[in-house]
Amino acid sequence: MSFYIAGTGSALPKKVVSNDDLSKIVETNDEWIRTRTGIRNRRVLTDETLTQLSTEAAKNALADAAVAPEKVDLVLCATLRGDTITPSQACLTAAELGITAPCFDVNAACSAMLYCFEIADSFIGTGKAETVLVLACEAMSKQIDWSDRSTCVLFGDGAAAVVLRKGEGLLGHSVACFPNGKTIYTPAYEGESIFSTREKQKVALHMDGQETYKFAVNVMIAQMETVLARAGLCAEDIDFVLPHQANKRIIEAAAKRFKIPDEKVLVNIDAYGNMSATSIPVLLDEAARAGRFKKGDKLLFVAFGAGMTAAAAILTWNK
Repeated sequence: MSFYIAGTGSALPKKVVSNDDLSKIVETNDEWIRTRTGIRNRRVLTDETLTQLSTEAAKNALADAAVAPEKVDLVLCATLRGDTITPSQACLTAAELGITAPCFDVNAACSAMLYCFEIADSFIGTGKAETVLVLACEAMSKQIDWSDRSTCVLFGDGAAAVVLRKGEGLLGHSVACFPNGKTIYTPAYEGESIFSTREKQKVALHMDGQETYKFAVNVMIAQMETVLARAGLCAEDIDFVLPHQANKRIIEAAAKRFKIPDEKVLVNIDAYGNMSATSIPVLLDEAARAGRFKKGDKLLFVAFGAGMTAAAAILTWNK
């Protein structure tokens, strides 16, 4: 016995930052960004907090699933960093919802949402939980160097939530890691210890774009092959692919390998940029609320992230 998706929700900052807006901050332009990434706009936090966004997303998902907060047995939050280093963002959001179940964050970068699926499967499969609230929220605008045009154009902020319940839905899943701390990393803030002799680094995301692109295309193809094999399916059996929204060219390259038609590959990177772990669940919520899925559809999720992590899952849509 595994889980099915019972409800989805999302919440986004109100401020939209366009490529033209960024051209006034760094030396770039709309055409350069669009042709290389597929991004036109992104949302960024202003006066909102991640806790406010994640709470709104969770309420939307719980309402969609018709599940009361007290029925939640576990709260997982996919995030690079919440509003506080401690408590976890999962705890902050649960407090707002009145949930008293175990809560913890999962940092697997952009793959974290699918890592949470793996953890939820373990809790549900062993009988430790029947209902799991999976959150994803990222404040990427606070983690990038706004003077670095190679990274600041790529990312956006947002929150989403998915309610998973005991039942049949998960057909196959895979999580993987190819340990690497150099391709994508963000140095930690080390505080003001009077004993530290280490040279302080700017606390901002660093990324080797070329290495990231090569890794992303290869690992997404590999993860799709793995999860299809574990589910006993072929690419033609999949109704929709929901890939991590990092770069449109990466998505197109992976889809081309499996000859998946464009209409089956869901993309919203143009509106939101790369929201890290939040990308896939926002994409899922938007498609679900737009009526894109019908009961019985097979959805393939695939992601990669810093670490370097990767993951994929196939679920039957049961709503």
